[in-house]
Amino acid sequence: MARHGGVGAVIASGDVAPVSAVGADVIVVGAGVGGLVVAHDLARAGRDVVVIDAAAEVGGLLRRGTLAGVDIDLGAESFATRTDAVAALVADAELPLELVAPRPQGAWLAVATDDGVRRARLPRRTVLGIPADPEADDVVAIIGADGAARARDERRVPLTADAEPSLYDLVAERLGERVADRLVDTLCRSVYSRPAADARLSQLHPGMWREVVSRGSLLEAADAIATGQRAGAAVGGIAGGMWRLPAALAEAAEAHGAKIRTGVAVHAVRSDAATVTVETTSGSLSARQVVIATGPKEVARLLAGHDVSARSARSATGGERSDEPAQTPAGVYLVAAAIAHPGLAAEPIGSGVIVDAALPTAAKALTHITAKWDWARAATPDGIHLVRLSARDAAAGGLSTAADVAREVSILTGIDVAAADVVDLVVQEWTDAVAGARVPDDLPAGVHVAGAAAAGTGLASVIPHARDLAGRLDRALAASLPSSSLHTHPVS
Repeated sequence: MARHGGVGAVIASGDVAPVSAVGADVIVVGAGVGGLVVAHDLARAGRDVVVIDAAAEVGGLLRRGTLAGVDIDLGAESFATRTDAVAALVADAELPLELVAPRPQGAWLAVATDDGVRRARLPRRTVLGIPADPEADDVVAIIGADGAARARDERRVPLTADAEPSLYDLVAERLGERVADRLVDTLCRSVYSRPAADARLSQLHPGMWREVVSRGSLLEAADAIATGQRAGAAVGGIAGGMWRLPAALAEAAEAHGAKIRTGVAVHAVRSDAATVTVETTSGSLSARQVVIATGPKEVARLLAGHDVSARSARSATGGERSDEPAQTPAGVYLVAAAIAHPGLAAEPIGSGVIVDAALPTAAKALTHITAKWDWARAATPDGIHLVRLSARDAAAGGLSTAADVAREVSILTGIDVAAADVVDLVVQEWTDAVAGARVPDDLPAGVHVAGAAAAGTGLASVIPHARDLAGRLDRALAASLPSSSLHTHPVS
């Protein structure tokens, strides 16, 4: 059995080129999708761009692993299609990628009840788990008849943007705890890696929040917005894996002249009146503008020592708010496994299952990769099924061995899987993955932040933010001094 541990464990390291000592228009710290989008758009506009990343390969949280001889994603394996951000980027940058839809089974939910584990399909007409019709059969299957009756008797309380409660409190007060616990909180923890008590509806779905404020009803708002698509249909993927997106984007950026340096760690970012200097393990480089496109912990570290303050979050109506629920930057831990068990051929939980927090499991979600993606099914040997398990608590352990995987898969699918059925295993840990700390609004001169730390989780948010930032930087550079005026520093 092959086992790989730690960030970058499955990525082969190549030769590291030194950072150029030539001044640049823009230095991008971080070669995830956000940083690469900024670099690509600026390089295509004729700007001198250098990208620096400590990892051996580009991609950030989009990373490749190999399982049973198949290249798979060890980071995000899909993207939300609520915007056309990914499709527009692929077309605009002329990336040689095929966008694909998941297979049609849809996803399931596993919840804890007095009678044990209840598995049911995720309801079709919901928004963030908020049902359009709480008495629909697929909703009742999860929250029960009494939960449905409570939700139908929605408690309507006037709402204002300045007094928005947490998403959990909003739903629990109006529709009852059964909806808040089994549907909304479960989905929030799975999709956004945080409990509903630490989020607001206006943050996660501004359009839904506007409908709630306008109509005064969660049920009516969900009814107006819910599409009726099968659960899991509002995502897309890339044939061969999402890791192909940053790889293709990096090639396109380099074709436009961007310089990408991997295997180079950044020690510090220093700003003065004229330039910003980036200190790295391979020397220092100055530029007129620097974009930090890393995880939230790394953003905080690089900004440490600068006199910055936390930004007040903006409400959906544009007003300042200082009472947003605090988030703690967190890690993500997942295990991908190849399993030889004929019971999985029936795809008992469709494309995967999201797990109720009340269910005593180490996993918060399971994705049946070969049931979800045609490209994965075609590439995988007969009789082998590929799955991914996301840990409920990245620091808790209990999800690293074949026996752990067999136990979790058995609980979540209802199939009796043994440790001997697990024929390959890859462990991936991300220590700086979940956006948490707010980005300061008084950043040092010439310093900007991109990626999930600034835009929020998901490519549907990260890509538009990065493209907008690139446009603003290009315009600022066009109005400023030529790059020949920059100071340069020797590379040690």
